[in-house]
Amino acid sequence: MTARSRAVAPDREATRRRVRHLVSIGEGDPLAPFALRPDKRFVFAPDGRAAVGYQIKFGTAVASGDPVGDACGFDAAIDAFVAEMRRRRLRVAVLGAGERARPRWERHGLSAVAIGRDVVIRRNDWSLRGRRMRNVRQAVQRAANAGVSVQVRREGDLCAAEVAELRGLTAHARKRDTRGFSMTLGRMFDGSQPDAVVVLARMPDGAIVGAHRYLWAGKQDLSLDLPIRHDDAPNGVDERLVAEVVDWGALRGVERVSLAFAPFPELFADRTRLSATGRAGYALAHLLDPLVKVEALYRYLRKFHAFDQQRFVMLRWRALLPTALAMLVLEFGR
Repeated sequence: MTARSRAVAPDREATRRRVRHLVSIGEGDPLAPFALRPDKRFVFAPDGRAAVGYQIKFGTAVASGDPVGDACGFDAAIDAFVAEMRRRRLRVAVLGAGERARPRWERHGLSAVAIGRDVVIRRNDWSLRGRRMRNVRQAVQRAANAGVSVQVRREGDLCAAEVAELRGLTAHARKRDTRGFSMTLGRMFDGSQPDAVVVLARMPDGAIVGAHRYLWAGKQDLSLDLPIRHDDAPNGVDERLVAEVVDWGALRGVERVSLAFAPFPELFADRTRLSATGRAGYALAHLLDPLVKVEALYRYLRKFHAFDQQRFVMLRWRALLPTALAMLVLEFGR
């Protein structure tokens, strides 16, 4: 198989079946399900054990997260991807590389810039009891006091009326949350993810005021896709949905539930201890506020005390500006 034949357009169903299989056998990567986003292309390791998902903008081939599949095939998949992009005279960069793939990319001359941490609730660590979980516990109780009930459903079992209601909420949510390339699948409720876990928050009259969709990352992990919430939903709905899906999963062998990606937590943890460089980074991070409220997202996620591995942008410094532009358009562009 040549390098040219390994780079396959994302709309070929046979390729997507191969990638879906690789996602199902991988372990420990909450971003793996998002490799199946429709706008991604793929380069496979020669033996097919792993693949790199990517997209091209402004002459830069941006890989999305770590390779998917068997970790023993990561080196070969990355080597094949870099070779293919060099043959095509494209710059190479990575958005959301994890700790285990970072040294593999560094061997190809890319530098790492830490951009945040995964937020992963582990079944054995989860409890609403205790002082440190007080904020989450109180939020869950406020939602319950408002009469919110919760259902956990398989996406393929939703009825047509529920799907229509969720699509309406989703369209509204996307106006407020434009995350894309690395941590949102897209294809919401179109029948392509029948096994996705959908958690519904309903008011006493039956109206859906919030929902979370979780995708399977391997056999024992769930990853939150785009959360959906009505502006008039009672306080605590999101925390209630998280608590319910973790408890539901614990009874079914789910080991980890990934909530999201927390950008730059070190910048927001304690502003009083920031160096001059840290204060500059804090200001730069807030330049993203029109796209995503990074500090508000951090303050929501820190309540769960579940910060996990670091994520990195991998790039060549001499190509900083075109690489940054490509990543911003991919992640936040419409």
